[in-house]
Amino acid sequence: MEEQFKKQDELVKNLMKGLPLEQPSPDFTQKVMQQVLKRAAQNVYRPLISKEAWWIIAAMFIGGIVWLYFNPGSSLIPADSITWEQDITFKNPLDDLQLSKTAVYAIGFMALFLFQIPFLKRLMEKRYV
Repeated sequence: MEEQFKKQDELVKNLMKGLPLEQPSPDFTQKVMQQVLKRAAQNVYRPLISKEAWWIIAAMFIGGIVWLYFNPGSSLIPADSITWEQDITFKNPLDDLQLSKTAVYAIGFMALFLFQIPFLKRLMEKRYV
């Protein structure tokens, strides 16, 4: 099987030797750069939330604050119907948790590692990009 590929490889090499090298047109680089610039111009940054949407969000927030200022006692749910003391009881699930020193060190080093990742990423982008 390899002999067949060797024969084909030799045949292709001999055929390629007889062909002249193709030369690009004199303005080849200029045309390529024009195409690159066209594609770069097409990728215009558009924010996820437009300025108009931010203005609407801000207006709604300010409107809510103003409404609460002028109507402090009004609410959709009567305050008398809510009994927080009876319905809600919170227990900390981590009260009984006991960690060894090794586990504490492991968690601390993992936190430091995760804290360093954004800084190292920026450093690598500045250095190699």
